[in-house]
Amino acid sequence: PDGWDTLVRSLGVPRDALVDAGLATVDERGRYTDFFRGRILFPIFEAGGRAVGAGGRQMPGGRPPKYKNTTNTAVYDKSRTLYGLNWAKKSVVEKGRVVVCEGYTDVIGLQRAGAGEAVATCGTALADGHIKLLTNFARRIVLAYDADTAGQSAAEKFYEWEQRYQVDIRVIAL
Repeated sequence: PDGWDTLVRSLGVPRDALVDAGLATVDERGRYTDFFRGRILFPIFEAGGRAVGAGGRQMPGGRPPKYKNTTNTAVYDKSRTLYGLNWAKKSVVEKGRVVVCEGYTDVIGLQRAGAGEAVATCGTALADGHIKLLTNFARRIVLAYDADTAGQSAAEKFYEWEQRYQVDIRVIAL
């Protein structure tokens, strides 16, 4: 038996459930493959602490893309989920602000450096769903994105969001 048969037996989970959960894919020949093979995994939790997905960073010498995230499922919607919010929400409420950065390691680094209010989008641009979610915790949103094209294009929606959601959006120049 292949590794998937062993995994399926040990978990007691049908193969199709692994695909539905975003943990496996099926190729054109019907073979199952670990969606996150050869990656460092970062578990993604919803604000209440329930695990809903994962993000995987390519290991040195691994297959692209650099990052892979759980695809949208019945319990995970990347446009409404922020990495680290489950850990940051207390600090966000206390400080009255949230720092939104681009990636998992950015959040980990900022939180280790004392910025406990750091969160990140999960492989997507900041979206309306993220802003709606964040307004439950703070009205000041500080963006700490890279100064590349993707980071700059994210700034184009800020004025609209400030008016629509009554938030104060600031951008850190890095």
